[in-house]
Amino acid sequence: MPPTIGIIGDGFGAAALVLHLSQHAPEYLDKLIIFGMGTLGSGTAYACTTPDYKLNVRSDVMRIWPDNPGHFTAWAEQHLDDGDAHYSAGDFYQRKDFARYVTTCLADVAQTQKITQILERVISARALSDSPDTRWEVETEHGALYECDHLILATGNPQPIWPCSVGLPDDDNRLIQSVWRGDWQTSVSAHDDVNIIGGGLTAMDVIYALFQAGHKGQIKVITPNGMLPPVQTPWTVKPAFKWPICRTARDVVQAARSVLGQDWTQISWQESFETLRIGLNDVYQGLSGIERRRLMRHFGGWWMLARFRCSPPTHEAACALQESGQLQVISGRALSLDDHKTNIQLTLLDGAALISDKVINCTGPAGDALLSSMMDRGLLHPSPVGSGMSVSASLECHRPDMSPWKSLSAIGSMTGGSLGDIVAASSIARQALLIAQRLA
Repeated sequence: MPPTIGIIGDGFGAAALVLHLSQHAPEYLDKLIIFGMGTLGSGTAYACTTPDYKLNVRSDVMRIWPDNPGHFTAWAEQHLDDGDAHYSAGDFYQRKDFARYVTTCLADVAQTQKITQILERVISARALSDSPDTRWEVETEHGALYECDHLILATGNPQPIWPCSVGLPDDDNRLIQSVWRGDWQTSVSAHDDVNIIGGGLTAMDVIYALFQAGHKGQIKVITPNGMLPPVQTPWTVKPAFKWPICRTARDVVQAARSVLGQDWTQISWQESFETLRIGLNDVYQGLSGIERRRLMRHFGGWWMLARFRCSPPTHEAACALQESGQLQVISGRALSLDDHKTNIQLTLLDGAALISDKVINCTGPAGDALLSSMMDRGLLHPSPVGSGMSVSASLECHRPDMSPWKSLSAIGSMTGGSLGDIVAASSIARQALLIAQRLA
């Protein structure tokens, strides 16, 4: 009899795992339970309602099947009529259309109709014994209990929280805490002055949406490095960089600098960067915990900025707003948010006070309450860098003594602290394939 498999999370990682299970162990779908609050495959990344949110990478990079890199592109060419998606750097479709694609792929698998979906938030998961292959009990917010032979953590990115103290009510409509769904625009008037905390890809989504809406007010972006992400270039795949033996963070940085030039706007620069990424996770996993933390502390911020490039349309919008003087990028960190008459005062760590009608949080995901509770109960071990949990190369979660749970796996960004750069859809899909093959 097939085991009962539980997946906590219903985003892209869960959908990719279902699709790979359908190929490697289709009988397991009959007893599969998925816990989540939305549509399978959408998650926080793609469950947006606006056409203004674009994919940040070109279509051929969005891969569910490693051996079929053109699958999404072929589907998009057949099913989408999006003339605004095509640029010299590639095709950048709407994020909600990628969710449609994933839904279509799932619909093509007949066994998905047998999957049990529990539309409730999971508040706890506990092992039913100390055995490495123990069964697991999952409790939902309404007190329902479910038992699984194998549990997979695929919770994705938790909703963001404010990165500073907030001296305002939680329901203050001048504060926009999360923009991921794309339904925030109706609360911003055309002439509102807007302060955006955070300068990554989420901020670029907001900037593009404001630009598309013909926003008239001033826009300030507050980010620690005072820069917005670089734009995607029409790079082509080159042979992987042959990493030397790296025992320290300094070794990694020196090796990376040996192949990267000074101008990251050049196609050749991004091509060199992409060759570094191919083997980077193996290098990262070979470092000690101390060296991983040192690498992330001194190199992580720059790497993330160079790694997460924006799409051409969002870049064009930001450039146009900057050239007109409407958009200003400020180097700083948020300290507090407080009332200022009818406006909001955003105070920075250096003491600067920025006044606006609206403040939008674009700082990224917060901590995961479920993972934190499992760590507090002694079920998981934190990653070497403190974010996410420690997992094996085969994605088995580690106990506090670093021995693996054979019946508890993890997928997605929560494994990045242990394994490296695990954020892209293609990376998560490869993890889903690995788990499906291990379970089969």
